[in-house]
Amino acid sequence: MIKRLICAIFWVCLFWVAIPAPAAENPPGPPSQGSQEAGNQKSPQPQVEAPNTTGPIITDSALTQDKNTWEIQIIPTLGFVGGVFNSHWQRVSTGNNQANTVRDIPFPGNYKSLMLPTEIYYGITPRLEVSVIVPFVQNWATNVGPFSRAAAFGHLGDVSAQVRYRLLEGSPTSTTVTGYFSVLFPTGHASPLEPKFLSIDQTGSGAFSFTWGIDIYKYVPRGPILLYANIWYTNFAEGHVNQARVYYPDQVTVNLAMEIPFKNSPENRWAFLLEMLSLWDAGRMFGPRANQTPLAIVNLLPALEFLPSKRLTLAAGVQVPLIGRNTTFSYAPTLSLFISF
Repeated sequence: MIKRLICAIFWVCLFWVAIPAPAAENPPGPPSQGSQEAGNQKSPQPQVEAPNTTGPIITDSALTQDKNTWEIQIIPTLGFVGGVFNSHWQRVSTGNNQANTVRDIPFPGNYKSLMLPTEIYYGITPRLEVSVIVPFVQNWATNVGPFSRAAAFGHLGDVSAQVRYRLLEGSPTSTTVTGYFSVLFPTGHASPLEPKFLSIDQTGSGAFSFTWGIDIYKYVPRGPILLYANIWYTNFAEGHVNQARVYYPDQVTVNLAMEIPFKNSPENRWAFLLEMLSLWDAGRMFGPRANQTPLAIVNLLPALEFLPSKRLTLAAGVQVPLIGRNTTFSYAPTLSLFISF
């Protein structure tokens, strides 16, 4: 089942890249004076412009920042843990062990988490962009176990830095492909983990990781539809969680996104957004074998975009779990705020 799903996603991405750009439609009319004088010389084609949108909330965009420009994205996400996907892809209640040594919720109860990542983008050249993500995590647990215990814990998450380089670009209707590389630093809290916090005091992985891959973007004027895809691979270094050595499996990230603007013009103010976000653990490419059971999770994120101005755009939606294995799942209202400079 998993292999078939991954293959289907791969072919969808290839189909996006292969979509031909439609020819510009010019209504017939009388030739201009300049055209008559030029004889067979062709008049210039009108420039195609994509409608204004915010861009996806989670899925990375292949469109890099203009040179010497800044952008800030803030993504408040409040996740309500709904249960656990067990090793048979079934949904069960919290407190059922999902076989991940450092990623379990060991007691039944009510759990929620506020993620507040802030990403700052800067365009070094028209093709080269750098960014940094600084997340803050606040966790809560209530009605935990037979004694209805409660706890709360907040801390910095794992900070990461990204580099994007636009490898392939052309006309506005051509496919854009951007190379992606990211380094994650274990700045989140991972040791020591105290029993009084009921297993909610881990806000980081406890390990460095290195992610590499490509971002894809395609504008289809016939819709109009804007399509995005990410295909990334993540290698984890040796980590330490609660003073124990941890070897995480490598991870494959496949994200797909689609924007449908309400108005086919650069002055568009509203758009519908749909994202499919997936994470799949794999075998380790380097180092010792993983001592954590592989997990998988696929979420769907429908959202609505609003663009009140050129410098401020908003998007809001809800992440809904579709399928998963060996991990918790959450229903997460998500807001995205873009500020351009």
